Amino acid sequence: MKAHHRLFALIIISAAIFTSCIKPKNNTIADPNAKQHNEDVSNTKSESDNVNTDINTVLNGVSGFGKTDETSGLINICGATIDSSQQNGTPKTIIIRFDGVTACGNPLRIRGGEVKVELISGNKWSDAGAVLRVTHTNYKVTFVNLNNHFVTFNGVKYLTNVDGFDWITYAFTGNVTTRIKERTDGITVAFENGQTSVWNFARLTTYAITNYSTITATVNGDTTMAGKTIDSWGVTRFNTNFTTEMITPWKSGTACGWWKPTQGKYTSTTDNFSITATCSVNQSGNVVSGCGAYGYKIEWDYNNGTATGNAVVQYF
Repeated sequence: MKAHHRLFALIIISAAIFTSCIKPKNNTIADPNAKQHNEDVSNTKSESDNVNTDINTVLNGVSGFGKTDETSGLINICGATIDSSQQNGTPKTIIIRFDGVTACGNPLRIRGGEVKVELISGNKWSDAGAVLRVTHTNYKVTFVNLNNHFVTFNGVKYLTNVDGFDWITYAFTGNVTTRIKERTDGITVAFENGQTSVWNFARLTTYAITNYSTITATVNGDTTMAGKTIDSWGVTRFNTNFTTEMITPWKSGTACGWWKPTQGKYTSTTDNFSITATCSVNQSGNVVSGCGAYGYKIEWDYNNGTATGNAVVQYF
């Protein structure tokens, strides 16, 4: 399994600063703070998902984590080396080290730092119920086409293989489906301008591979707060609290490109504004099917109606 997962909103546009004394108005120019937060939501999600797929790729090729097909090819993660010297240790451990110089994928990304993966429950990662502890140490993702803007992760998350992998069936049919549960507790994300944010994830991702090559990931929130299905929560780069409700699961994959989701809608609410993003829309903001979507529509609301607006933002 090899996949790369990433979304971007591009153009930074100035907008008015709204206060409680301003007459309510509607705006079709993307408010910069709301737009930036939406970008942060999609970026942190995409890069967390992306490294999850790399982990699955690596562990499927490491005997200490349950590899059984000794004829399969060498592990190949662009721009990375794999330290498997502790694959039979206690706990079983591998480390993915990124070189910080190799540009990979389309759009181009450069990754640095390391990701340590430990099997803390189960005999092998393909077992149902197996649990990984994933530690990010200065895991930095630089976006070459966006003036080298970057996000840097530090902290721990846990992945649980809910169903297990049936690799024997996959070997004969080219098809496999599994669910992976993701949990974090206060991962720190830093940005190129020195701002930082704190993220907690509660996600359930269904991965499907068909015909040995086409990969699809469908991601939903996996906890409930106030009756809402929550995907993430924490502190924004603006030092305000936030929660993100997943209204429609986010779906993307290799057929249309990982950075072009074909489904998804979420609302992220902060202390002073909320923003709703709808994926897979045309330039008029209408939802479309297939791979021809222009981007996503964002709608924001400051201070319960003080200022509202919407804009369509192109996929990166």
